[in-house]
Amino acid sequence: MVYRLFRGLLLIGMLISPMAIADVYQQRPAIRIGVLSFDDINKDIYRWQPTIDYLNQRFPQYQFTLVIGDIKSIDQLVSSETIDFAITNGVKFLMYQNQHEAVRMLNLKPLHADPQFAIGSTVIARSDIPDIANWNEIRDKNIIATTPQAFGGFQIIKREWLKSGIDPVRDFPYLRFVGLPQESLLSQLANREADIAILPTCVLEQAIKSGHFSPEQFKVLDIYPQTTLPCQSSTPLYPYWTLSRMKHVHEQLASEIAQALLSIKSDDAPAVQGNYQGWTVPINDSSIIGLMTDLGLAGNNDHLNVLWQKYRGWLFIALGYGLLLIGYHLRVSYLVRTRTKQLQQMMELNQESAEWIRKQQEQFYSAQRILLSGEMAAGMAHELNQPLMAINNYVVGCRMRLQQQPLDIAALDKALESAINQTNNAKEVIRHMRHFIKKHPEQQQNIVLNNVIANALALFTNDLKRDGITVIGPSQASVTVFADEILIQQVLVNLIRNALDAIKQCVPPVAKPQIIFDMQITESDVILKIADNGIGMTGEQLGKLFVPFVTSKDNGLGLGMTICKRIIEAHHGRIWAQSQPAGSGIFISLPLAEGAQHDNQ
Repeated sequence: MVYRLFRGLLLIGMLISPMAIADVYQQRPAIRIGVLSFDDINKDIYRWQPTIDYLNQRFPQYQFTLVIGDIKSIDQLVSSETIDFAITNGVKFLMYQNQHEAVRMLNLKPLHADPQFAIGSTVIARSDIPDIANWNEIRDKNIIATTPQAFGGFQIIKREWLKSGIDPVRDFPYLRFVGLPQESLLSQLANREADIAILPTCVLEQAIKSGHFSPEQFKVLDIYPQTTLPCQSSTPLYPYWTLSRMKHVHEQLASEIAQALLSIKSDDAPAVQGNYQGWTVPINDSSIIGLMTDLGLAGNNDHLNVLWQKYRGWLFIALGYGLLLIGYHLRVSYLVRTRTKQLQQMMELNQESAEWIRKQQEQFYSAQRILLSGEMAAGMAHELNQPLMAINNYVVGCRMRLQQQPLDIAALDKALESAINQTNNAKEVIRHMRHFIKKHPEQQQNIVLNNVIANALALFTNDLKRDGITVIGPSQASVTVFADEILIQQVLVNLIRNALDAIKQCVPPVAKPQIIFDMQITESDVILKIADNGIGMTGEQLGKLFVPFVTSKDNGLGLGMTICKRIIEAHHGRIWAQSQPAGSGIFISLPLAEGAQHDNQ
């Protein structure tokens, strides 16, 4: 029941996770690497995540994802082509090869053993169990194992028992499969809930080394003589784990990943935390084929397929040198046509993806402007209230003058002119807000950065007056940059809003609150600094300033600075933050307009 629930949560997680991170990784193709788990899932995540992180660093154009699962889960994912690569034992690889055309890539190198001889089964008994002369003496014992499909565990010892004329399912009536994790079997032995446990070689030594058990509690039955592995085993040893690719994975990508994994050294972080030396080229798996044959896991077609894979090179040699050249020529021609067709398809797909991303970014930026406009709704209402009240007063004054005799035409005209001016002020407030939230296609052109700053500040006129905040503008009269005016204004609006919030959070209030704009001109860029003397930011807040969904505001989404960073980087600029003795400062670099560098300087 636990593993059915685990498999269900795993599949649901695979469906939900891509949707949850689609906005972040929508431009990076996902590559899923499945790892077969026979232990606690958290241990396997701890072991394999550094290897996944290493691949993400080596191939930033892809998004590698770790998928941990039990046998049934990984089988289902391989069958549905949901994962691209699989790290499994040799038996599961041969099954995937025969059933799903999986291709072997590499073998894992264990820490203290030859990868050819690294996996076995250890039969562990409580220390008070008498020594045995042969396996028939444990027929009446309470025997436990994890699962019937465990290669390093039940399957290997089952082969040895069958060779001895013992069918464990028939001859061991008290044999039980209790599931994972593996150390729980040792706990059942220690608690006298079982007499004998079957586990992969070295699990006992690792559990004792971790301090969970003492050596005096257990003993290994029928120790098999071997020198390659520093652990006690009850069976011969078999090849270590295999990395394979599924048939839908392109061989060029698989080759690049294999080269990257082969470059991992034993003292690198992936190998240290992954508890392995590194990776090596595929090794001989004839012993695993023999085990599968003895256990009835390989049919006649599988034998033929294995023989074909092993001896097809000799068959090609027998066909003759001339036929080989013809085949090589035909293959090269086919590959050229295939690669050309794939390249054309990829170019068309890239064009479609670029257009889709452009539309998504346009909608994303438009939604952000609407969100920011909601925050300024109260301020705009107050801005409109003032001219409307003034208009009302002027109209009332005009009506009173119309009732007076003699009629003062000059005073009446002056009052009406003042009412018209106030009407224009109200129209200007509305125009600023409509221009800010209006949806428009991205359009970069030469714009005066000083004007953009002024337009952004105009949206906060009421807040600045109400809180007595002084704004100090840049000393440069006119700086021209090549950018999208609305997007840059969106960035400035977000930064001004953050500065206002930082000033309001100061306790006690700042005596002389200020927001300062300063610009420095370089040969090709302008660096705009927006500083305030508000509450400032801690070192932790500075480190996570551009991390999505991380915010210090009670009602914030944690997306404002992330969006600002995307906009600035889309303009080939850069944005960063620095703490100050009082408050904080945000720096933005933008490229100057072509031909305007000299004028700006």
